[in-house]
Amino acid sequence: MSGTRLSVIVPAHNGTGVLEKSLSALRDSDLPRKHWELIVVDDASTDDTGTLAAQFADRVVRLDGLPHGPSYARNRAAEVAKGDVAVFIDADVVVHKSTLRQFREVFDQQPETAAAFGSYDDHPPAVGLVSRYRNLYHHYVHHQNPGVAETFWAGCGAIRLQAFREVGMYNEWHFSRPQVEDIELGQRLTCRGFRIVLIPEIQATHLKHWTLGNMIATDLNDRGVPWMRLLDRKSTRLNSSHTDISRMPSSA
Repeated sequence: MSGTRLSVIVPAHNGTGVLEKSLSALRDSDLPRKHWELIVVDDASTDDTGTLAAQFADRVVRLDGLPHGPSYARNRAAEVAKGDVAVFIDADVVVHKSTLRQFREVFDQQPETAAAFGSYDDHPPAVGLVSRYRNLYHHYVHHQNPGVAETFWAGCGAIRLQAFREVGMYNEWHFSRPQVEDIELGQRLTCRGFRIVLIPEIQATHLKHWTLGNMIATDLNDRGVPWMRLLDRKSTRLNSSHTDISRMPSSA
């Protein structure tokens, strides 16, 4: 059986608390193993992340020094990936049995699609009002906006490696920690004319436990402020493009 080969990329920093669940779920996928490889990036962990990852992965990329962040980690994995499509799965995300197969079917059946992403499911295991709200809210938003998208999501998302490399991969210089690096990547893909689709039926479970404090900090410092800066840069580019066109001499 021929078709798209996947390179599943999991960045992890001190991930021993979640990796066994996430990597076991990938191992138990219903897509035969010959159709995908697994690359785990051990981002300067001080625990046994690398040793644990080696029990599951085809390749473990170890980064030394201080943590480099998920953008840098994903890019290093993409540089050694052998597949046609990179599937990005966060270390605290547990795929369903069908997740990888569904991604493969999208890229086999939709040659015009460059990237696709799914959704968290509606049964997150973390208890507590804040955790339930946060994880279910993400599920709700993605289920309200299926179809062609202008953004990307790296928690459970996939992209053709040719397109990923063509647009310059993740901006590892600007985003040294988890922020809106996936949204910014989606903007660059869209600007270059690549098609992105949101398919909420492709699902995974989020293991993260949220508190009110880390939710507010994430929304403000790692999502809200960077997102507003992205919008400002996008507006500036559009205005600049409009100005340049208006100054061009008439062809008449």
